[in-house]
Amino acid sequence: MKMSNKSAGTQFEREFAARLAAEGFWVHRFQDNKNGQPCDVIAARNGEAYLFDCKDCKTDTFSLRRVEENQFNAMRLFDTTGNRRGMFAIRYPDQKIYLVDYEIVKIIRNNGKSSIPRHLIGMYGRTLEDWLDDLAVMGDKKNNGCRDWI
Repeated sequence: MKMSNKSAGTQFEREFAARLAAEGFWVHRFQDNKNGQPCDVIAARNGEAYLFDCKDCKTDTFSLRRVEENQFNAMRLFDTTGNRRGMFAIRYPDQKIYLVDYEIVKIIRNNGKSSIPRHLIGMYGRTLEDWLDDLAVMGDKKNNGCRDWI
């Protein structure tokens, strides 16, 4: 049975949150807010807080129409209140996850682009693994990312 877009997106949010938890982050996943929450995951580690919106792509193209103005506004406010810049966690069908800064996504959209194809994503963002490596994260693999707050 094929999974709906909403179910696939929710599954990706769970997997992404679990991965961050396994890497030593405190993680909270915003649950299905009927009013449309502006992001999916907040994570914190070593005094730094990060905001993510997860986008699961069924094709090799990430449509920028999937990004709402309230997401940019929330990420901008999160940034200007002393936290790290918000990011979009984009997963393509090959299961590779890329992180792209919200301002970069906004610039791309404001420049008239309607999507980010898989073969160009490396120009705009980096893989989750590269980001974690840059943070020198040492994960707690024994729980496989499972925590009672996810």
